[in-house]
Amino acid sequence: MFNLAEELKRPMADAGWTIKVLIGAAFSLAFFWHPHMVLKLIFFPLTFFSMGYLYRIFVNHFQRIEEGKLTEWKDWKEIFLKGLVIFLIGFGYCLIPGFSFMVSDSILMGGFLAKIVGLIFMAATAFLFVVALFLLPMGIAQYTRDEKFSSAFAIRESWDKIMNIGDDYFKITLIAIAVIILLYVIGFISYLGPILNALIGFYAGLVLASLFGQVCREAYEVQEAVYSELEIK
Repeated sequence: MFNLAEELKRPMADAGWTIKVLIGAAFSLAFFWHPHMVLKLIFFPLTFFSMGYLYRIFVNHFQRIEEGKLTEWKDWKEIFLKGLVIFLIGFGYCLIPGFSFMVSDSILMGGFLAKIVGLIFMAATAFLFVVALFLLPMGIAQYTRDEKFSSAFAIRESWDKIMNIGDDYFKITLIAIAVIILLYVIGFISYLGPILNALIGFYAGLVLASLFGQVCREAYEVQEAVYSELEIK
């Protein structure tokens, strides 16, 4: 069982947390700040630095490395490349929900009956996005453990590990969904919206990376304990 109040304060336990958070938020802001889609696409690769840094936090807790402090902003090439990998894994998980969204959006352009069908598709799309978000952290854990990109998409293995720890994983996923909704609402605030999104989003990312790293590690530990008992028998 995790203590959310303690986890929210965890990043601030690091002496240099302010600068580290501001750097990560600045890279995130490169995407949030520009309303024009073309500019978003041009600057989007800068967010790989933020993703790579959050992945380092995840790995530190998944592997019990320097859990008491935030990692340093160094080895920029590695941070960028790991961020790119995490983006590709996330993109892979969002392919089916994204396709469903495009289909439902096009159906909604039709008449009354088409709109009803479109709303059903939209509900299914929302469900698929939640499922993708639910499975993604354990997929990243499998990629980390096996050091194989394909391991991130071993859905059955991810599900089995999640079932080993149950409640905590579900609760953390609900927190992640709440954060996404909050950021979506904040995005409507003129001028300050992108800045708040970048700051709150990156800080929340640090907390969630820590939480998911811990709970995924516990899932592996439970599974290994079960296998050990079976071997003894």
